[in-house]
Amino acid sequence: MELHAVEGTRWPVAKLTLEPAELQARLGLRFSELDDNLGPVLFAFGQLDDGTVVGLSRLIDGREPGTDLYQFGDRPPRDVLSELLFETGLSYDEVSWVAAAEAWEDDRLWVRSRAEAYAYILLHVQPDDPTEDPVRAAETFDVDGDWVVRYRDIVVHLQPRPNGQTPTGVGVYSHPEDPPSTVIDLGGWMFIASQAEAEARDLLLGFGPRAIDAREYWRVFDLLVQADGSATEAMRFLSPGVDELPVRAFWTRLGQWMLRQNPQAFNRGVLEAKSAEYRDAIEEFTRVYGAPPRRQP
Repeated sequence: MELHAVEGTRWPVAKLTLEPAELQARLGLRFSELDDNLGPVLFAFGQLDDGTVVGLSRLIDGREPGTDLYQFGDRPPRDVLSELLFETGLSYDEVSWVAAAEAWEDDRLWVRSRAEAYAYILLHVQPDDPTEDPVRAAETFDVDGDWVVRYRDIVVHLQPRPNGQTPTGVGVYSHPEDPPSTVIDLGGWMFIASQAEAEARDLLLGFGPRAIDAREYWRVFDLLVQADGSATEAMRFLSPGVDELPVRAFWTRLGQWMLRQNPQAFNRGVLEAKSAEYRDAIEEFTRVYGAPPRRQP
């Protein structure tokens, strides 16, 4: 028999707000008291479905509340945390801190287009925000050669392009060759798509069987294009030959909520069918209401 030492990071990958007693009661973990360099700690081991071993540690005399999460492996902290939360039923409300993938990693939020910046802002606006249109209120400015989009305390950075041409247009969130988003996960994109779809449907029901003016036309058309573009972004998370998406593709509170609400909705077949449905909706809309009119200034 060949034995190998278990290697892992020497710093926590995340911090949970829950204390060991709460985790023990909710998850059935067994915490033991051990001696650490900093003093006595409460420690428990666990294992994720993919085999990753994790540790939960609490310095008994520590002043900071919560329990540190460690991994015994070499995986991105966000992936380990996402899988732990989904498999245990815990939520992002019970997480106070997450480490970067590497200690030296850039912690700025990089988006691929202004459309993606605005989508991120709308997803993170507080429910009681008094601004009628946060997108119009957002500021874009230059910081040391990089373009930054800011609304209140939400700040994102536009990804530099070799040719300087950032993707533009309603529902155009990236170039076709771009990788998936790093700020909006798969569940977030499908939430955006479903919201745009519902709003377009409500507008059409309100219009009824009558002619619509240019302003009304573009309100619906833009929503349908946004739904189609958001579904396209969701599809980017599917690697070639992969039909089922891993939990790590849902790394936000909203994304995990979407996955828990309808886990069957996030496989290749369903996503492709939904994307085709949005394209058909655009074609049907233009068939009924005609080609797009001139946009009003």
